[in-house]
Amino acid sequence: MHNVTFDTNAPGKLTITVDISPAAIKVAPPSSSGKTKLVASTSGSVAIASPAGSPLSFSLNVMAKGV
Repeated sequence: MHNVTFDTNAPGKLTITVDISPAAIKVAPPSSSGKTKLVASTSGSVAIASPAGSPLSFSLNVMAKGV
């Protein structure tokens, strides 16, 4: 993961945090095409605990265009 944190401490809630400050965008690496910057990514699916017991996962990409 890059620039992504998450927690499931609140009952029934998934909290995802991404730094979208100008400084974070400035140092973000370019995407593979070079058209955008990859500000944050889970680099695929991430498994998370589910209060219902069924398996859950999420994936996230945050990109900046034209920077």
